[in-house]
Amino acid sequence: MRIFIFCSTFIILLTLTLKAYAHSKTVTLATHNLCPYGCYDEHGEFSGTAVNVVKYAMAQMNFDLRIEVVPWKRAQRMSYEGDADGFFAASHSEKRDRNGVMSATIAGQIWKWYQLKTNTLDPKSDNFKSEAKVAAFSGSNMLHWLKMNNYNVVAEPPSTKHLMNMLLYERFDAMLGNNLTMKRYIAKQNLAGQIKSTAYKNKPVGVYFSNRFIEAHPGFITEFNKHVNEYRKQPASP
Repeated sequence: MRIFIFCSTFIILLTLTLKAYAHSKTVTLATHNLCPYGCYDEHGEFSGTAVNVVKYAMAQMNFDLRIEVVPWKRAQRMSYEGDADGFFAASHSEKRDRNGVMSATIAGQIWKWYQLKTNTLDPKSDNFKSEAKVAAFSGSNMLHWLKMNNYNVVAEPPSTKHLMNMLLYERFDAMLGNNLTMKRYIAKQNLAGQIKSTAYKNKPVGVYFSNRFIEAHPGFITEFNKHVNEYRKQPASP
């Protein structure tokens, strides 16, 4: 009888310990420095519209979150190779679907064409695709999409800043960019008088969790999505 009680108690304690351990595990997500989704403030803290959603959901689920800030192409590779549990903030693509599962939307995004106001090519015209020299930053879904759809891609620099510098020097006719990031950059650099934009695609972003992570955590994505939607329904801070 004593042995039975001891064994039962041991099993209960072991179960509780394992559950506590499971819920205290750290989730590592890779991302890049891209305002307003995630960037460093004047105090060196990494935050943003996408980061804040992810932090909230993880806290509600009692998971510790470690964010690795690296170049975007590397962030995705870290997830694919098992060095991270996922990456964000990423728009949907079939290529990414092969390596992971996309969460609910954590932030909005619209792809827009950006050109110098002096450029006469119209992104909405039938001849734009055949005549325009275009660009997008390395590792982006935008760049992948342009190549898959046979646009004349002539540059793929590592960042939005590099793209804009090349555009200003007329190295290409148009770049495909993120509306929120570009709006912020254009305002900061006082470029509104030189740049025009044309809306192209609605491409909201989420977190891509690796297949490996999802398989090891049944039910995780459902609960994560619940808390993401919960956060996004909250009224915005004044």
